Amino acid sequence: MTVHAEPTLPRHSTDPEKDYEAFLSRLGRKALASVEKHVEFCSGESALGYGRIWKRFACLLSRLAPHLIEATGQQTVKFYIPDGKYRVQVFTLQDSRKGIIQIFLPDIVSLALSRKLIKPGNSTTHIYDIPGDAGTHVELEPLNAETKDLPDCCRPMLGWGRRAIRTSVDVTADEKQIHAVERLCELAAEAFPEPLANPVSADLPRV
Repeated sequence: MTVHAEPTLPRHSTDPEKDYEAFLSRLGRKALASVEKHVEFCSGESALGYGRIWKRFACLLSRLAPHLIEATGQQTVKFYIPDGKYRVQVFTLQDSRKGIIQIFLPDIVSLALSRKLIKPGNSTTHIYDIPGDAGTHVELEPLNAETKDLPDCCRPMLGWGRRAIRTSVDVTADEKQIHAVERLCELAAEAFPEPLANPVSADLPRV
């Protein structure tokens, strides 16, 4: 279910409740129903902080890619930006319903290393350390069009030379890890065009 990206949100915000209401307002009827059912599931696991973390990432990605939202079932939300006459998927938020939230984003590992947002950890498992905090790590799994067993939700983010990464956040993750993943998403968005004052049609073809 696709929707027009209104209202446009700033890329940085400190009002979670307002962010979430704006996120919901941009969803069509079917997408809204899917999201509400998902949030209802999250509420049943509230002791784990499920809903809080899912909403936090949904709002963040909505601010970073405000052009278009597409909900697929109750577990996946895709975020798009405009690219000329096309629309391009740049983020995916997926909930495994097993206590793990996955975020797919453009491959910015090299840039993140150069900016010192992460530092090499275990290259075999694609786990990186967070500078200044030896106890915090993030897993950044590289993905390309040839990766085996790709989930359908991220396939549009690959091909034509594009690569992506997948990171997972446990619903019991501490603030330091959550913030590290948020910063990586913000870094990816630095390459996006600025949000449009008057978003173009949601019917733009996909890349």
